[in-house]
Amino acid sequence: METQCDALAKHTSIIRRRTRHLRPPCTLSCQPTRALPKPFSSFLPLPLTPYYPNPPRLQPWLLNQLNGNRKLPAGASEWQRGCPSLVPSLRSSPFWEGESLDRLPWVRALEEAAPVIRAELLALRGAGAFQPYRAPMTAAVAQQAADGIGSVSHDSGDWSVMYLFLHNLDFSANRDKCPETCKAIASIGSGHYHHAFFSALAPGTHITKHHGPTNKKLRCHLPLVVPPRQAARLRVGDEIRALEEGKCVVFDDSFEHEAWNDDPERTRLVLILDVWHPDLTPKEVKFLAYLQNAALKAEKELVTSRDSEAVENAVYDNFFSVITAARALHASDEKVFR
Repeated sequence: METQCDALAKHTSIIRRRTRHLRPPCTLSCQPTRALPKPFSSFLPLPLTPYYPNPPRLQPWLLNQLNGNRKLPAGASEWQRGCPSLVPSLRSSPFWEGESLDRLPWVRALEEAAPVIRAELLALRGAGAFQPYRAPMTAAVAQQAADGIGSVSHDSGDWSVMYLFLHNLDFSANRDKCPETCKAIASIGSGHYHHAFFSALAPGTHITKHHGPTNKKLRCHLPLVVPPRQAARLRVGDEIRALEEGKCVVFDDSFEHEAWNDDPERTRLVLILDVWHPDLTPKEVKFLAYLQNAALKAEKELVTSRDSEAVENAVYDNFFSVITAARALHASDEKVFR
């Protein structure tokens, strides 16, 4: 009898075959990045559905993904409308605070580690480890970057990041620079979504309102350097929080959200990490992680397999290609450590 893993492996092979016909991308030297002809979800075959784990909420979720259905699940907030991937029956709350944090026991340990994490971050001055934040142009709210590499998410100032974990991309060189930070992240255990980075908002930066890609995860901000007078703020849904150094802010970034650093002189520096939504069972997490890794692997193969018409340094408008190209665009210390 065909197992779940056998079926998923077979469907991953189908995805690879179906993406071979895609035309080569444009290059940095000629014109802005172009989108792929179809969303990745259009290459996932429907027969995948019998291989779900027992919890029933995943079946309607994946069917919606396959069919491009953006219907708001029961119990979701109107502020989540616009998020492209909403799993039904997950707790919907803009901020996780008070008693809610009892389900996230790692938060206190992360806060206790804030001083050593901050010291490691500030020691990175001159290391050239930060890069401009970029996303594919296929993002819901996309503003073309001036250099043609993906899109930017701010309408003033500058946003720079230093990735530590980003799905299946290799940022081990960055992790080597921050062993204590990585140790603190590792203490989260299996709940870590394998996504963590330092985020620097230069003076006068506004990250425009947007939705995260899914409600399968929660996002945590650990503020490390915060300008005075509540200049660094975060809005999630219709609620706003001012950041405090060393105090975690956990929120659901499937809600519409935006951020500010209104200080005219100082940068806001934060450690950002994602965790699986605590309502998901271990089986659901394992299954969802498998699908996510398969999708990212297919994107990576699409980018790295150059056919006879491809041009060196070509950039596809997908996650892997945009992030990889942005790595060569080092952010200056002036933007990061002011």
